[in-house]
Amino acid sequence: MLTLSESITKMVDNISVTDRQEDTITITIENLDSYLIDEESELYITETFTNGSWERETNIRPLDDVDVFAVLEKSKWLDEEDELPKPKTVLKNLKDYLNGIPIYEGKVSQNRPCVTIELSKIDFDILPSFEEGEGFLIPNHDLESWTFSNPKSLTQRLDDADVYNDYQLKSIIKAIKYWNKLNDKLIPSFQIEESAISIFDTDKFSDLEEGIRNWFNFAIDLLDKKTFKTENKYDKGKENVEFVKQKLNEAKNLFDDGKETDAKQIWKEIFQKEFPTVDEEEAKRYSTLLSEGSLKISSTGLLSDTVGKNITASKGYYGESL
Repeated sequence: MLTLSESITKMVDNISVTDRQEDTITITIENLDSYLIDEESELYITETFTNGSWERETNIRPLDDVDVFAVLEKSKWLDEEDELPKPKTVLKNLKDYLNGIPIYEGKVSQNRPCVTIELSKIDFDILPSFEEGEGFLIPNHDLESWTFSNPKSLTQRLDDADVYNDYQLKSIIKAIKYWNKLNDKLIPSFQIEESAISIFDTDKFSDLEEGIRNWFNFAIDLLDKKTFKTENKYDKGKENVEFVKQKLNEAKNLFDDGKETDAKQIWKEIFQKEFPTVDEEEAKRYSTLLSEGSLKISSTGLLSDTVGKNITASKGYYGESL
């Protein structure tokens, strides 16, 4: 039987992007860069860099999108009055150029405030930007003006907090993002990261269980209503965080009382499919018991060969050969 700590670690492994997926995306980004920085594009892009959860290594499976900043040379885009064009003009030029490349043709769309290329079921969101001080000007959602952003600062702050927490903070964020996905993504992804940094940049956690539990204990006061799409989503998000906070603290009390199995059941209810309660060898044994008609299920939903009601015999997950 897996311990609670082992189950949490395995869950994080289950939801993390594989090395093979990372290699494929890296190659795709390199190819995209070669087209964006091409002088013949007349877009005057001086550099590109990835951002968002991909760059910060907090993305989970299945990977939906990768954010790419395309930094344009400001002097080439200024008009006679030294004014930048409206974002919608820049986005149209970017879209038209990419759509004219044979391998991207028909796969390009404009999604505020970026241009998106869908490749292998992953959206590569390209955000035009201009250097401005220590950050960048990026399109406002109205596409009529530019707004300031400093994406590299968030990445650096997260990296620093991750080092401070023995390289475990990003695993905490992945777990929270997975829970958020199970709950209709009510909380903006970057809000999860921002709040995690605020909580753990000086307050170190001892293990994944404590880190995840403490995010729910403290994040509710750090969520910014202005970043939510609607007030209803903000209220619902806070309500969900409060519910899980109570449940995980209940699980902690059970664990401290020596009732680890009951504590794991609460975690299973919260994190569902990707939270394992048994290891692979135990799963095979249960499959054999199921085939033999001797597998039992307790009132808490846990399986065994001694306690609970018998489950009707069937072939089992691993087949009759076992």
